[in-house]
Amino acid sequence: MSMKISIIILSFNHYEETTRKCLHALSADADFPNWDVIVVDNASDANTQAHLKAAQLEYPNVRFIFNAQNLGFSAGNNVGIKIAAGDMLILLNSDAFPSPGMLSRLVEHFEHDSQLGMVGPVTNAAGNEQCIYASGKNIDEVIEEGLRYALNGPHEALPAYRLDFFCIAISRQVLNAIGGLDEEFGRGYYEDFDYSLRARGAGFKLGVAEDVFVYHRGSTSFGKIPKETKELLKRNKRLVIKKHGSKVVFSHLRQANLSILSEYLNRKLAGFDVPHYRIANRLQKAYSGLPKSWFKRWRYLRALAAVEKKLAIDVNASTEIGSNT
Repeated sequence: MSMKISIIILSFNHYEETTRKCLHALSADADFPNWDVIVVDNASDANTQAHLKAAQLEYPNVRFIFNAQNLGFSAGNNVGIKIAAGDMLILLNSDAFPSPGMLSRLVEHFEHDSQLGMVGPVTNAAGNEQCIYASGKNIDEVIEEGLRYALNGPHEALPAYRLDFFCIAISRQVLNAIGGLDEEFGRGYYEDFDYSLRARGAGFKLGVAEDVFVYHRGSTSFGKIPKETKELLKRNKRLVIKKHGSKVVFSHLRQANLSILSEYLNRKLAGFDVPHYRIANRLQKAYSGLPKSWFKRWRYLRALAAVEKKLAIDVNASTEIGSNT
């Protein structure tokens, strides 16, 4: 590939469950020796730092940076961004594990659309249009499902309002235009939302690469997270509104499902080939997360049924495909 790619991995504790697996996944890719890989450690515990120093010997082509203190998600990534040499930068969470060939396919989308500023893969764990249905009981089964989704359809990127930064490819043009991540978001949350809006505001398009799957280990549910984390989420959501105005759309995952299905419907009406397998998966995902409130559930099912009818795909067929993946 002609474009030089820099991959930045932000590390913080839990080496065995995250960064070790992430580096192992990258090293299995044929393009690994050609990438500019940077691991930025955000002042992890002594055990993690010892593992990272050992990893320096195992991966001599990877640059390791050890921050003296935990700078948070934005500032930690910015450390890597400032020294990255690539024409294209990929921010990769330490708990995201790309299969061989997936990151190269992700970057290829920029070659087909000069207005594309950022593109992210589909995954098993996200809160936006990138999340697909997966029923696997372990990592290998989920990855198998995800790759089947990515490989059953055309090489295309669907438009997105915002992208999740568990794995995000950012063009150098975007970085030159709007700079790095906003460090005011502190430890984390909503900095990716903010960056997506900034990129859109600068005239760049955002895309979900339907032909690229990256496994994301993800985090616990909102109800189980500590009180201080909930407060940080609320604080940073208010910061997004302060920066971008009250018209910012905070869509639920259910609305993201409808958005993707509606995009497929628009493509079908325009005469494009619509991949049945991917639509079936998206329908399965849409039906797997119904609202608890009877009124919200009725309204959501009504909207979903309307799109499904126009797509002319039977929900039983989609369920069968989903259960067999």
